Amino acid sequence: MSVRSLPQLIRNGEYERSWVRSDALAGLTVAAMLVPQAMAYAELAGLSPAAGFRASLVALPVYALFGTSRHLGVGPEPGTAVLAALAVAPLAAGDPDRYVALMAALAGLVGAITLLAGIARLGFVANLLSKPVLVGYISGVGLTLLSSQISAMTGITIDADRFFTRFAQLAGRLDQLDAATSTVGVCTLAAIMVARRFTPTIPGGLIALAGAGLVVRWSGLDVATVGTIDAALPSFAVPSVSGSDIASLLGPAAGLALIAYTDNILTARSISRGRHYDIDADRELIALGAINATAAFAGGYPVSSSASRSIVPATLNSRTQLSSVVAFSTLILFLLFGKSVLAEIPRAALAAVVVAAAFAVIDFAGLRALGSISRIEAALAGVTCLAVVTTDLLLGVLIAVALSVVIALGRVSRPHTSILGQAADLDGWIDVEDDRTVTLDGLLVYRFDAPLFFANATYFGTQLRRMLDNNPGDERHVILDFEGVGSIDTTAAEELVKLVEELHADDVTISIARANKTALAVIDRSGLRTKLGDHSIFPTINAAVGAFNRDIRP
Repeated sequence: MSVRSLPQLIRNGEYERSWVRSDALAGLTVAAMLVPQAMAYAELAGLSPAAGFRASLVALPVYALFGTSRHLGVGPEPGTAVLAALAVAPLAAGDPDRYVALMAALAGLVGAITLLAGIARLGFVANLLSKPVLVGYISGVGLTLLSSQISAMTGITIDADRFFTRFAQLAGRLDQLDAATSTVGVCTLAAIMVARRFTPTIPGGLIALAGAGLVVRWSGLDVATVGTIDAALPSFAVPSVSGSDIASLLGPAAGLALIAYTDNILTARSISRGRHYDIDADRELIALGAINATAAFAGGYPVSSSASRSIVPATLNSRTQLSSVVAFSTLILFLLFGKSVLAEIPRAALAAVVVAAAFAVIDFAGLRALGSISRIEAALAGVTCLAVVTTDLLLGVLIAVALSVVIALGRVSRPHTSILGQAADLDGWIDVEDDRTVTLDGLLVYRFDAPLFFANATYFGTQLRRMLDNNPGDERHVILDFEGVGSIDTTAAEELVKLVEELHADDVTISIARANKTALAVIDRSGLRTKLGDHSIFPTINAAVGAFNRDIRP
């Protein structure tokens, strides 16, 4: 089984009976996790808990139809919820009905963008976000989530909308602290964290919420509760928005689509690698588009995937997305017969669920790993995190992506270069910094480890001239090792032609070794082969050196 969906497995008779037990257990566990998360993340998006259930109910079966991961847990996710709220709130201008319609429209736009991207086979866009950007982004999201729940956890009025200003208000308004609300929130959070630490496969969030509701009911504590949940089951309708609304939401929708897809594909791939099956990047785009488009018509909001709801089924040895179908069925039963129980849940306890999620997504391990490997990449992650918590999530990601591009361009514009020497015991050519190498009088073998293009074409020639000037020998012939040069653009080809002309004028001849077909095609079309002269292109360095020994070396 590689990238086949659940219906294909059933239709082809490839689903095995022995998988039912583990899939069913995983589905029940996911449903138990999803109940508190759907409620908490919907409120994080500025919507009622019912919207979280509607989005969940359509996402689960639709992904089972189109998705290629056996374990990805789709539905409400805190980072997506925060981004959606930031995009919609200014447009809604305090109108709750308009807010709901705009949220649904935003989900529809995310769905349309990712569906079109999937059809166009643009799955490679997941690679645009580097590891430092992702670590910094997810950590910034975690800190933003953490700060967003200060008011709900403490009862203190917090009206700031940024991480640092929220904590500043908390410090200045501690006299407003509500003891009952804080006690419920802290105790619920502690219960969730203990369950996560010692019994990670049980639904600690649901148990903690149920316990908080019972304690509040029996003790008579005066704390805010969720209250009545109306219309949690989907009722399909087209969002009522204008063309100008659509235009205003296109930018945020594109950012959400990129972030949601990247999160989905990274989570899916990280789980699939250890379990030996494949993820189809383009079909994952289509699956993400389908769940968001369906959520739009069901009165939901933008959704993606949850790492925790993905890892748990894998831990329980779930084999297919039947677990999502079981979770879907369980959730419907719960909403039909257990909705009154949800009304008694304290809002501070729901806030604790979000705070626990925030602690889970702050990537301390990733930050430490980056610091141990590259200070520059660790700094990039830190800048990304800071940009996310001080601006808004989308702008923070755009800043980080721009920095990633700048750093990447800096690296490829100044790549590693070296002079190669022959190592007798290795039957090959390696960097002359290795003590085992020897060089030939009158010959310089020059290696350039990057594609040749406009950003590094001048650097290529500058480095070669510097090596010719600084090398102690009197080199009259240069072999260019093009094994690391995957491609050559027009600007670089023109620079190479000029370089060859200049070196020929100084009585230095040049040949090229180990160029691939793509580079050779440009060498021919640009006239570079003619400038180099006959018999100047060789498949190996040894062949080029052999020609040098026969024809050039005195």
